[in-house]
Amino acid sequence: MIPIVLCNGLGVDSEPLKSFNNEEIANLKIYERTLLNLAQEGFDQAALVSDIDKIYFKRLRRKFPDFKIIQSRTFDHLVKENDLLIIQNNVVLNKKQLQSIFAIIQNTDRSFKTVSDSNDGVIFLKNGFAIELENNLTNLKKISENIDEFKLDDPPKKLSINELGTNVGRDFLFDHISKNVSGWFSKRVNSKISIPISKILIKVNIHPNIITFFVGLIGISCGFFYAWHMPLAGALILQLATILDRCDGEVARIKLKESVFGQWFDTALDQISYFSMFVGISMCMNNPKYFLFTYDHILYKQLSILNILLYLIFLTTILFFMLRRTKNGSLAYYPSEVDKIVPMKSRSFIYKAMSKCRFLLKREFFSPAMILVILIGYETATILTTVFLLGGLIHQTCDYAALRKKIDITY
Repeated sequence: MIPIVLCNGLGVDSEPLKSFNNEEIANLKIYERTLLNLAQEGFDQAALVSDIDKIYFKRLRRKFPDFKIIQSRTFDHLVKENDLLIIQNNVVLNKKQLQSIFAIIQNTDRSFKTVSDSNDGVIFLKNGFAIELENNLTNLKKISENIDEFKLDDPPKKLSINELGTNVGRDFLFDHISKNVSGWFSKRVNSKISIPISKILIKVNIHPNIITFFVGLIGISCGFFYAWHMPLAGALILQLATILDRCDGEVARIKLKESVFGQWFDTALDQISYFSMFVGISMCMNNPKYFLFTYDHILYKQLSILNILLYLIFLTTILFFMLRRTKNGSLAYYPSEVDKIVPMKSRSFIYKAMSKCRFLLKREFFSPAMILVILIGYETATILTTVFLLGGLIHQTCDYAALRKKIDITY
């Protein structure tokens, strides 16, 4: 199959596709976004049908040097020997939507067009179907008249002439990012703040990794406030970093600058932020200026140091697994990666009960929960942290016991 990005002729609703050739989202032309998405999905070539003789895609060439772009004014030379996936240059779509279209193609032997409330601007033609339509190959309305329709659950957005120069395409992509947010607090609070900030950031020529770096510095600074016995300031700084931490990922997805390095860079700074928090609390607990060396405080002081050790053990074991067994740089995917190898239905009742508490160790939960430290005090917070970390380590021990029966987990 050869994907074709169509930039001339008439679209499925008779719109002149030339009009959309200069339409951009985050300083990236829509047709180049489509080509980048195709390259990221593993295609080694695609056709670009345009009246412009030669377009040089600097970023695409740099990121995917082996990706071949067949540039021409028509695609009549491709119709006789290939299945064709035609995507108009006014269609805004993300990777998941592209993957859903591929899934339909794999499960059908017929030509089709995708539709939602109207035409989506995506047509799949089986090998040889377009031969009899050869005189109308730049008129998708004619091509689409006699083929099946597939209704997508999550359709792409086809821009109209009236939407040229607007933020409709950009907002469509951001809306999908918001829909895919997991967790009540993250969906209802964090993303409501981060997305407007990200919409501003994509207008600035700043790399997502730079955003990650500065957000990481903000997160790391929370430890100083905890050490100075300022738990409210520390919690608010950590929560601010948690909200802003979404921005680098949102900007990367909109600009199509996601990378494995970026994921691991973000993960590293996140974990240093948490480490800073644990160290800051322990320093405060062991500072006689704030907590005298009394018999009552000795236990809390020792537990605060133990929490640092437990956190390092917890983090190290997860890191080894993710580095060895996955290509994902986000530690948040650890539970799902384990569940792929050892299905939840095969686990014990006790483990299933423990898994219900996984959310307690997610940043979106414990970050705002740290604000409660000012109410419950460092002592109670230290004990609760010890309980949660021990529970996490027991959960991990169960994981590794089950994983040993399935795969080699030695390092």
